[in-house]
Parts: sequence; C-alpha cells; structure tokens
Amino acid sequence: MISLDDGKFLLKLHHVYNASIDRVFQAWTKKEQLEQWWGLTDFTTTVEQMDVTVGGSYIFHMEAPNGSIHTLAGHYVEIVPNKKLSFTWKWVNEGASAEETLVTIGFVEKGGKTELIITHSKFSTMQAAKRHNNNWTHALEGGLCSYLH
Repeated sequence: MISLDDGKFLLKLHHVYNASIDRVFQAWTKKEQLEQWWGLTDFTTTVEQMDVTVGGSYIFHMEAPNGSIHTLAGHYVEIVPNKKLSFTWKWVNEGASAEETLVTIGFVEKGGKTELIITHSKFSTMQAAKRHNNNWTHALEGGLCSYLH
C-alpha cells in the first residue's frame, strides 16, 4: 500500500513467515544470513559492511545477472531485538541525486509464525515508491520466504 505522509510517499507491506521471530530477525541482522536471501532473483548480494548497532552503517553490493552492480548504503537508526529494526536507505549508484529514505521493520509474533510489517518512507515520487514496492515484494516473497523454509 502506498500513501502520502507529510508530502512524501510511504510504502507499507505485510508478510507472514512460518518461522520464529528470532530466526527472522537474525535473517535481517546477520551478514552470512542476509547475503543468502537479499535482493532480486538471480542477483548476488555481497555485504561489504554491516555494523548492526544504532548509528552503525551498512553497504550492500547487489550484482545483477548482466554484471551491473547496484550499491545500497545507510545506517541503523533503531534496533530492538526481535521487535523493530530501522535503517536509512540510499542507492549509491544514483550519485548526488540519490534520495535517502527510511525503512522500519516491525516483527510481530503470530502463533509461532512471524509477521513482518515493513514501512519504507520519505520517497519524493510515487514512481520511486512503486519501484521499491515491486522489489520489496519480490525479495520478501521470493528470497526471504525461500531462505526461511
């Protein structure tokens, strides 16, 4: 779902996984696990840096099947183990024009399963929000779902 919030576009997604909160949280916060599922199908992710502490930074390189590299960087804003993870998001390849957005993930226990509530906010255009909606959906329903099962 895409909506407006203070003049910026906000994207919200919900997904339920048949895995414990601890397992799902670790998939997001452990380098060796994140590299196994992050990104679109047929992309390979290499984590250059991942300091999962408040203020710590991350740099992910995603290699497309055609060999092009897409680099994502940001820093962690809030971390509440097994409950909440919030981080900034910026596409390094876009250079000076790259906008910084914010991702907040809520982890909710649902009878032995885990619901992820992802809010990706501060998009300046509807087009950017839609592109990220497609990519998030693909990664969450494909990569993360496959990894957790």
